[in-house]
Amino acid sequence: MSSVLRVQPDEAIYLKINNKVPGLGMRLDRSDLNLLFRARYPREIPDAYERLLLDAIEGERRLFIRSDELDAAWALFTPLLKEIENKKIAPELYPYGSRGPVGAHYLAARHNVRWGDLGNDDS
Repeated sequence: MSSVLRVQPDEAIYLKINNKVPGLGMRLDRSDLNLLFRARYPREIPDAYERLLLDAIEGERRLFIRSDELDAAWALFTPLLKEIENKKIAPELYPYGSRGPVGAHYLAARHNVRWGDLGNDDS
């Protein structure tokens, strides 16, 4: 099964699933479950930035952080970012579609946490 959430352009949500073909046989077929917004909702959908600007103009505060929250975030992350820059730490690359960087498995194991394979729980 694969799922896709496409934000812009052409907003859509769709799933591709394997299902058994009806009948006595055991043949599988791939089916698509689609929600293509422009087909379902024919009126114009505003661009993401149009919506954001409209919310800002209307004073919608829930979408934006306060200045003290921003200061706290920078106070938390600035030392981390400086250490990454000073030690020239590069992100660990991994192939698209894989289960993530190999280092994540070692990090999880060090802390007795299972990384991935959550669907294959032996309990």
